[in-house]
Amino acid sequence: MDKTRIDAIGVSSLLAGLLWLLSGVAGAATITVNCDAGDKIQGKLSSAKPGDILLVSGTCNENVDIPAEVSRITLDGQGKAAIHGPDSTQPTVFIIGREITLKGFTITGGRWGISIARGATAVIDRNTIQNTGAHGMEVAQNSFARIVNNTIQNNPRTGIAVLGSSSVHIGVLQTSDRVPSPNTIQNNGSGILVVRSSTARIMGNTISNNKGNGVLVQQASHADIGGNTFNGNGRNGIHVVGNSAVNLADSAMRIFEQPNSTTSDNQGFGIQCELGGYADGRLGTLNGAKGAKDVSGGCVDNLKP
Repeated sequence: MDKTRIDAIGVSSLLAGLLWLLSGVAGAATITVNCDAGDKIQGKLSSAKPGDILLVSGTCNENVDIPAEVSRITLDGQGKAAIHGPDSTQPTVFIIGREITLKGFTITGGRWGISIARGATAVIDRNTIQNTGAHGMEVAQNSFARIVNNTIQNNPRTGIAVLGSSSVHIGVLQTSDRVPSPNTIQNNGSGILVVRSSTARIMGNTISNNKGNGVLVQQASHADIGGNTFNGNGRNGIHVVGNSAVNLADSAMRIFEQPNSTTSDNQGFGIQCELGGYADGRLGTLNGAKGAKDVSGGCVDNLKP
């Protein structure tokens, strides 16, 4: 084939690709949802396309289901909107789509405030998640979530539950972040639960006054835990058990090398490690009424002051 013809085909292909990308950007829309005027988020989702922003106002009394075929959309409550889930057997917001951003809402009701499941991916940013039926948030079934700048409080079971081979960043968007975007996780049944072969990167948050542990890692799971404040939790600041591991002050990655702290003692230990657990890194001022650490129950102890 003639070289000129080959070059022309290459240029045509490049231009076609650029036009396709530009058409995707140009096609993104802002969709207004006024729940006080009778609009429903669910009704608007059916027409949402990748790149669209649903700009929500008012109080939305509905359980919202974001299905698997929905991707790269943003639901923006503008710091004022609320979603209340009237069905107490279902999540208030159920996400199984991909690259979903949920920000600026007060979320109440439902069985969980937010459930991210079935391989979903999401960014949860600047929400208040409270007064649900069980967990504030659940990340489950091989899903991934980045959870930043939220207040998660007054949920009867767990603030954030991570399970079923899922992964989360709590307090940072990227693994490489050295400055946190902290969450406040308080007054829940327990703070953060990482179980069933799951992983968590928990950096720079305030985890306080939960009735159980601040963070519980168990059932072959792992967490990097650095730069958090653990105050006044009803059991331990951190509990690691059951063939699970924690690296404090980012002792594995060496990126966010800030120790955890306590200014008001947790009711148990700063950290308790037992039954095949592994704990590594600097303790900082992590503490409890029973002492800074308990590693007497079959724990591999590599903790340092």
